[in-house]
Amino acid sequence: LQKRFFLLIAYFALLLTCAVRGRVFRVSYIGCFVDESDRDLNGLTGIDRIGAKAVDNKRTEKSDMTVEFCGGFCSLGGFPYFGVQDKKECFCGRSYGRFGISDEADCKLPCSGNSSQVCGGRWRNSVFALTYPKLRCFKQSPMPSLTVSSTLPTSWSLAAQTALDCLIPCEASADCQAVIFSGQQRLCHLLRFAYPPASLSSTDGDFFLRG
Repeated sequence: LQKRFFLLIAYFALLLTCAVRGRVFRVSYIGCFVDESDRDLNGLTGIDRIGAKAVDNKRTEKSDMTVEFCGGFCSLGGFPYFGVQDKKECFCGRSYGRFGISDEADCKLPCSGNSSQVCGGRWRNSVFALTYPKLRCFKQSPMPSLTVSSTLPTSWSLAAQTALDCLIPCEASADCQAVIFSGQQRLCHLLRFAYPPASLSSTDGDFFLRG
């Protein structure tokens, strides 16, 4: 009985109500960095599409790009860094700077969607850090209609008796952004992105978004 009580306490601690709709994150500027053809910020390797946005050559493009859009897009994968380049390109990554820092004057192109913001330069990323102050927060919500298309796996599965058996390992993994718990199958799917892969989009279960 005592063990069950502490499990319930842990469960409700992980189900803190999020303050706003969607993932909570903060953005801070780091600097201007060199990019090359194999990409400095390469977190989208193997990804073809996230929701409605196509990914090509490890980036997504937007005709009206803003810093906020790129930060929100990369937050879907829990990435700690993102970069904007050449007015309209967005990159996500778990590290940056392997090709070296560049002069700030090289990152002076205005963002195509907000001329008061800077979106890098030619082969130069304006790099920002993303922090997630509510990583211990999980919000139960309807299964997203949007999915992730990828040549690499974007989920992994574990045996589970309760939703807590999903939330605890997700909370402990930097790669986990959401979970699907199927009580009928006694299985949980841990997701690398806030959207499920297409193969899991019709899964009957409870969906929990992290942070």
